[in-house]
Amino acid sequence: MNLFKLINAYWRGFVGGPDFTRDISHRFILEDKQLTIKIPDSNVVAAISPVDLSFPHSSTSWFTSHMEIYEQHVFVHMMTENWMYMPPIALFPSSEYGMLSCQLRIKQTNMINILDEAALSRFVTQAYDNYHNGPDGDNTELRRRVVEESSKMAMPYEPDELEEEVAEYIKLQGRKPIAPVIIKNFNQLAWVFYQEVRNNSYTHYDYYCLPLSKHSFLEVKFNHRVDLSHKHKKWAKHAIESQERIIASIYLDDLPQTSSIEHSSVLE
Repeated sequence: MNLFKLINAYWRGFVGGPDFTRDISHRFILEDKQLTIKIPDSNVVAAISPVDLSFPHSSTSWFTSHMEIYEQHVFVHMMTENWMYMPPIALFPSSEYGMLSCQLRIKQTNMINILDEAALSRFVTQAYDNYHNGPDGDNTELRRRVVEESSKMAMPYEPDELEEEVAEYIKLQGRKPIAPVIIKNFNQLAWVFYQEVRNNSYTHYDYYCLPLSKHSFLEVKFNHRVDLSHKHKKWAKHAIESQERIIASIYLDDLPQTSSIEHSSVLE
């Protein structure tokens, strides 16, 4: 690192993160649309994974055969990029401040008309609540633990006391309700934006959802993974600005006629 870069790193308080002087343009075919996005090259050394270019997002059979499941999220993965944030001079291997990840994925549901922004907003919120308060959710596990501890006490909690204790545990350690969804506009595209945050962690997830059809949508997930909480303030603003800049680079246009013909030939 030359002297200028070292001084700049000390002034900012970190090195790493997305570097927009090294961004790469990506193009994906979403049936009759072409999605373009500019994403800075990763500063994380990792094996390069092949990336599909065509995503027939409205096809139920395609979605079912390619989908992944994590918590309440059921999706088809498109691509992921990661950027580490580190101290200006790393003195030991575990000194990383944290990492920002950007993941593009396709989601489907036949429960609502996704083109209705209000319906999509309710859908993502309800899916979160249903999972984390359902059989496998974090809040359900916290409730189970509090009930079990109460049963072992000489004087177990009264029902109202038990509910207060459960609510306090969920507030401190569990999954609190999602804040009201926001509609954000970039390049004449209206995105449904929401966050998953916890009271006991700086790590959080930001989601931007873009309707593609009545039953499918594009979701861009940003994972703000915080490894050293006392250093988070140094890079938090840069990470937020970077994700907004990435979203602002996304365009969804009609597929050029030549590409459409070539794409049809490939599918045949």
